[in-house]
Amino acid sequence: MMTALVLAALVVLPTRIEVAEGKITAADLIGESAVTLGDVQRMREVGLGQAPAAGQMRRIGGPYLRRLLRAAKVQGVRVPAQIELVGRADVVTAEQQLQAVTRYLKKRLGNNGQINTVRAFQNVTEFKVPPGSRITSVLPVSQNPFTARSAFKLEIRRRGQLVMRRYPQVTIQGKAQVRVASQTISARREITASDFTLETMELSRVPAGALGRFQVSGMLASRRIATGRVVTRNDVKAPPVVHRGQRVRIELRQDSVSVSTAGEALADAAVGQRVSVRNLSSGRRLQGWVRGPGLVEVTP
Repeated sequence: MMTALVLAALVVLPTRIEVAEGKITAADLIGESAVTLGDVQRMREVGLGQAPAAGQMRRIGGPYLRRLLRAAKVQGVRVPAQIELVGRADVVTAEQQLQAVTRYLKKRLGNNGQINTVRAFQNVTEFKVPPGSRITSVLPVSQNPFTARSAFKLEIRRRGQLVMRRYPQVTIQGKAQVRVASQTISARREITASDFTLETMELSRVPAGALGRFQVSGMLASRRIATGRVVTRNDVKAPPVVHRGQRVRIELRQDSVSVSTAGEALADAAVGQRVSVRNLSSGRRLQGWVRGPGLVEVTP
């Protein structure tokens, strides 16, 4: 904040001053160096409305302010022809935005690769925000954030409240380790370690579904996987641990109470999948979730 110039007993108000948020008074224009003047208390009673938003500006005409000060019997203050009030603000720099995007990409990629560079492409410029605001969320706009050029949504919050959203576009360079089929794998066949090799590729060539940690060995191929294809999550599925016609244990859970009974699976299902079962005692058909080999949990 600029401080007013004190000349003898005369306070000269600045032509431009930064003010904090909230309601402001004429006393906010004189700076700390003039707090001992007798007019300060009277100036605090001269309201000037709300401070402008962070980084925004509002002008106050000199003649208007002089009339307010005369009415409040304030003396010894020189008022310029016009005063510009600027809302106090913090700045989110382009570098801070790139760092936030880089942290997101590294966390999403994990140990399966590396991010070499993240550079600004479009909409990566500094901007002003209310003091105390910060970037709290980074999300990709598209499904695959690792393409050579990607856009992201940044959320800036202050005290938990959303301040604004920004959509920077960046260029990305990096590498990732992926699994590539070393031979054709037929659909529904169990995949073994000899069916694929580990290769390092440019991120821009890697499908999004091939990144991150997921199990391949011991899983079933959900489709035919051709030789040389990068294996993705959608190419594999967990093997069933419950089979159609198999006798299973049905567990009914409610709060801390658990009751079990014998049942029959009406379809194949893997752990975590939903499956239909028949209660062998009542003959009722139920829907439940596979929790392990031969175990299906149902809820009321």
